[in-house]
Amino acid sequence: MDDFGLWDFRSDEEKALCSRFMSDGYVIEKANQKHLDIVKKFIYDAANEFIFKKKIAVNSKQYHLEEFHTFMDGPESNDLRLSVINNISRNIKFNHHYYLAAQKIIYQLCGNELAMQKRIGLSINFPHNKNDVLPMHADTWNGVSPYELNIWTPLVNCTNSMCLYILKKDTYLKLREDKSLLKLNTDDMYEKVKDNLTWITIKYGDVLAFDQSIPHGFALNQENSSHWSLNCRFKGLHTPYWDKKLGEYFMPITLKTCTRVGIDYKHPAN
Repeated sequence: MDDFGLWDFRSDEEKALCSRFMSDGYVIEKANQKHLDIVKKFIYDAANEFIFKKKIAVNSKQYHLEEFHTFMDGPESNDLRLSVINNISRNIKFNHHYYLAAQKIIYQLCGNELAMQKRIGLSINFPHNKNDVLPMHADTWNGVSPYELNIWTPLVNCTNSMCLYILKKDTYLKLREDKSLLKLNTDDMYEKVKDNLTWITIKYGDVLAFDQSIPHGFALNQENSSHWSLNCRFKGLHTPYWDKKLGEYFMPITLKTCTRVGIDYKHPAN
């Protein structure tokens, strides 16, 4: 269902963006910097709160997210991650700014009557910490609707092994036809396709939108900086839901007037 011909009223800009997304499985666009900076400050303040509560000694009052591994041990990265997630999940303003930071690309790829993931995900990958590796997977293999769009936002510059990797789409489509991927464990899967991965270099200030039905993951961070990134799923409010339901995992965020009227409608006969 690639094209409806004369009935496709999208702008040329939107068509071009969507064509790249359909071809590669992802696109990178500029974020709204004002809202992205607010998002990063939320994260930085929540991370500092964890440091204060744990009484972790820090050499300098001025430090960056990239430097957290210099005063924390690798096993603490998950405790830090969970603490920050719990902190930001208490404030819906965080979700609002996250949405506004990527609003343009969400509208072009997903629509403008939307549902948004309630709890935004956070990845922290310390250098050479095996516990932070995210094995190759596709979200739709575990009950996630293919109608969802993953908006992935780096909070630091990501290069080389700090990058999210995604299987090249043409390779994935070939493997999908013979169902060979699902017969492998995650390590064997990675070895089979590692030469056909795209390592997505991205800097702070950009957002990545990708098709989460394509296998992706994080390898071991072999750089000298800590990786920090956020991920959140958006979907058209009226598109099919699988295991992750509206009101439980998703919340409506841009409910339009006609939908509100329809929800409240009562037929005179009843």
